[in-house]
Amino acid sequence: MQNKDIVIKPILGIDTIPVRHAVLRQGKPIDACVLPQDDLDTTFHFGLYYKNQLVGVCTLVADQSPLFSDANQYRLRAMGILEQHQGLHFGKQLLTHGIDFLKTKNIDRLWFNARLVALNFYKNNGFETIGNQFDIPDVGPHYTMHKSLK
Repeated sequence: MQNKDIVIKPILGIDTIPVRHAVLRQGKPIDACVLPQDDLDTTFHFGLYYKNQLVGVCTLVADQSPLFSDANQYRLRAMGILEQHQGLHFGKQLLTHGIDFLKTKNIDRLWFNARLVALNFYKNNGFETIGNQFDIPDVGPHYTMHKSLK
């Protein structure tokens, strides 16, 4: 795999739907893939293309968590890499791209609710859990995770 085969670029919310559906909302209606914040001016979507095919997506939304005192917080939503492309470090590249982008916007903290299956991925990328495990109905157990971007 060559770096020239990988491109990460801004995309529209609607462009995230096929990957979200395949990775995060499999078996659910397409409508379940749409986030309320998808079309806000403060929301940013990134797609990772491998050999011109969209294989990974992430969404960054302005969202203040009461768990943190930072003034400028963003939340990672609906990040996923198509199953056949997992394990190739695409997730790390996409996450790093998003973090670097938020730093240019002077965002202080990135936080999100992580599924248990993704916990080690995020820990290996410098994120920490806060609080106890909790359940999101119809999705499963999660932890809130975060990282200072200062």
